[in-house]
Amino acid sequence: MKKKSFSIALSALSCALATIFMAIGINVPFAFVTGYLFGTVSMMLPLGKDFRWGAFLAYIAASLLCLAFGGIGQFYKLFPFIAFFGLHPLVNSLQGKYHVNRWVAFAVKAVWFDGAMCGAWAIFDAMTEVSLPFAWMYDWAYLLIVIGGTIVFFFYDWLMLRCQRMVNWYVARVDRRGGQKPKAPPPAGEQEDIFGMDAPAPSAPDGPEESGGEEQREKTEEGKETGTEPDGQAERDSGELR
Repeated sequence: MKKKSFSIALSALSCALATIFMAIGINVPFAFVTGYLFGTVSMMLPLGKDFRWGAFLAYIAASLLCLAFGGIGQFYKLFPFIAFFGLHPLVNSLQGKYHVNRWVAFAVKAVWFDGAMCGAWAIFDAMTEVSLPFAWMYDWAYLLIVIGGTIVFFFYDWLMLRCQRMVNWYVARVDRRGGQKPKAPPPAGEQEDIFGMDAPAPSAPDGPEESGGEEQREKTEEGKETGTEPDGQAERDSGELR
């Protein structure tokens, strides 16, 4: 039950973060690429616990919420997230679960990415006035998107797989910390010694050597006061003279 609650909390956090980042990307000029990037990373949180169903629900909820935060009027900016970026982490997770060959998976995902980018270009061209640096680029726009998109996606997919590993590591670390049992408090009347500074000094053993040493010290002090020395001290002095 605790594991399921943690996964649900990750899904809710994923939806909230993705909505925030995508809302910023939609409404702030020239920030939509950053919104895609961080929104995609936010979708990885439930996948850190293999909660794929929660990741899909977070994707649906985030897409609907983004429509309410300006996504309808600027749908061409939200479309790439709905068509590709929001689902890409989930597809990568399924790829790892079923051990799909990475080159086969890359080919399929590259076609998917190019198709989504071509669809985004068509919506963008229909909703806005497009001005390109050269007139010939407009005629060859889809071909340029396919060629350039495949090259860009190669590095993007590699980066997202590494990001997922990092997210998995942080999620596992947070889960371990949350699962630790609290340390039992010390018994009543006792204070926990954290630094080892309150420990009492070790007491000397009451053995014959210790008692003999104490007597020898007392004899030495008496000899100093009376001007005489104990027998042992006198023998050591005479040995030194010889």
